[in-house]
Amino acid sequence: MNNSLRGRDYINIHDLSSEDFRYLIDLAWNLKAQKKSGVDQRYFPGKNVLANFEWGSTRTRCAFETSCNDLGMGFTYLTNSHMGDCETVKDAMRVFNGMYDLIVYRAQKDEQFLYDVADLVDIPVINALTLGDHPTQMLADALTMEEQWGGLRTSRGKKMAFVGNCAGAPVWYGRLCAMLDMDFLAIGPDDLRHQMCKEMIEEVEACYAKYAPNRTFTITSDLDALDGVDVIVTEEWRYINPECGEEVLDPDDYNSWLGDAESLYPYRVTSELCKRTNNPDIFCMHELPSVHNADHRVGKMLLDQCKNDLHREIITEGFEIADECFEANASVIFREAENRQHTIKAVMCALLGL
Repeated sequence: MNNSLRGRDYINIHDLSSEDFRYLIDLAWNLKAQKKSGVDQRYFPGKNVLANFEWGSTRTRCAFETSCNDLGMGFTYLTNSHMGDCETVKDAMRVFNGMYDLIVYRAQKDEQFLYDVADLVDIPVINALTLGDHPTQMLADALTMEEQWGGLRTSRGKKMAFVGNCAGAPVWYGRLCAMLDMDFLAIGPDDLRHQMCKEMIEEVEACYAKYAPNRTFTITSDLDALDGVDVIVTEEWRYINPECGEEVLDPDDYNSWLGDAESLYPYRVTSELCKRTNNPDIFCMHELPSVHNADHRVGKMLLDQCKNDLHREIITEGFEIADECFEANASVIFREAENRQHTIKAVMCALLGL
């Protein structure tokens, strides 16, 4: 394997060649095998990583922190910083540039902000989630699919369907499928609020033209299009097409969760819906967190305000994915979560020169 990523940033997967992306998947596969067999992976003693997260994080933070521990690196999770308060981001980044070897940033902005950050420093910058991309998650999903299908490079020619609210995550998965030479379908309601915006569609089309000109990218509201699909992915319902002038809605507002329940309910991922693929080997993935039951604070809050029987069913039995379907696919979904560690480790290793 040839590594051309040393010293580069990892902000959006469309910045990579298909060979670069394949290098990361292969490296993650090997690093995972090493960890499972007890190999000492302290390849970068004395290196240090800074993480700044403007959004909460569970899997991504844990994956970065445990990977740094495995690789022999220090990890700083920034809290109580002056940055953005009484100190500019530019000044803070110039401080970090002298102390750290990698910067990990989760921003409540689009990825252009991270490109601007990267221009301020001489060290690699990794996107841990922005409004426009979640590139470390996509790498974990790629590894998980190829494990599920039996080995490296098995994703080529497969077909993925994103089912549900298509206003957000399908652009990520569209890029991923193009990079892996897969067909991709975005299946959801025929209403503007839950469709991909024009900019997202053009982005995915450009990726297909660049990476997979012989594969297909389809947008439809027709669930019959699931026939022949190999993997289904979904995401929570609270994203709104930016052309509607809204973004992610208030997590403590009832209507943010259930205001569009009637239009989204037919696209809720269930075991019955999965049967429409006519594929006995169909499986589902979810990047998490998933609102598949009411055993959490938000679920209890929504139950206290529940307005009708349909809403009660959704709250108690699952929003974007039904609880029964989530549990039937739990072994894949939680391996997908575990693979955040191995793939994030691969990204850091590649950027530092392994």
